[in-house]
Amino acid sequence: MKNSISVFLSQAGPIRNLLYILAIITIVFKPDNSSSLDLEGLNFIPTLVLPVIAPLLVTGFFLDILMSRIYSSEQAHEIKNKFSKIIKTDFIFATLLLLLWVPYMVAM
Repeated sequence: MKNSISVFLSQAGPIRNLLYILAIITIVFKPDNSSSLDLEGLNFIPTLVLPVIAPLLVTGFFLDILMSRIYSSEQAHEIKNKFSKIIKTDFIFATLLLLLWVPYMVAM
């Protein structure tokens, strides 16, 4: 299992890995839906910075899905399999971000 994850991360590349890490950070540190905007100290990060980053990440994931689909359309079978895994991972992260952040954005 560890080997397949490390192979996938090496195939995905550094920019996609950064996108995955940022998505995990925004999922883990998402504030409660009832929390108010806090501008003092480091509390501004989950209440001000992360709500700005989350929609950008969703857009980035959907653009990566589109570009991966276009690039893999006329490639060899191995490359299609690689991009199929990338597309599935991107879709999972985009769905998680949407499911977790839309209620917070609506509550604002």
